[in-house]
Amino acid sequence: MKKGFTLLEMLVVVMIIGILTAVAVPQYSRSVRRAEMVEGLAHGKTIYDAALRYKAVNGEVPTDFNQLDVGFAGTTIEGASFVDGNFTYTLGDTYTGVKGNLGGYDLYMDFPTVSDTGVSAPIRCCPSNSLGTWLCKNLSGNKTSGDCYVLE
Repeated sequence: MKKGFTLLEMLVVVMIIGILTAVAVPQYSRSVRRAEMVEGLAHGKTIYDAALRYKAVNGEVPTDFNQLDVGFAGTTIEGASFVDGNFTYTLGDTYTGVKGNLGGYDLYMDFPTVSDTGVSAPIRCCPSNSLGTWLCKNLSGNKTSGDCYVLE
């Protein structure tokens, strides 16, 4: 007798591997995108904190990354916007921004504003496609501000 697998056994194994792959790949892609989003948010928060320190000392918001007391290793930063890896970081008049260069979402960290109801400094996640919508919804309580989800 010959030993080995039958064609039917091989087909069943290939089908099972195909089904597992079909389920695992989208989940993996979402996990990677979510990790990238957290990386962008962490770097953006560092820039945001540096901008707040600059504003506290100088009484105005920074207009150039060279005014901040932070930097990115191996990166020369000039002006109010720069690209680092998968993200573009921006200094605005009322916010610091993080844009995902691969698409999906933009994050905006607003400088604090004071009103009769207290101090507000929201982080807004603005999706630019369905994947970004999924990421933003899961990070917030689905509280929206225009086309953005607020992550307060």
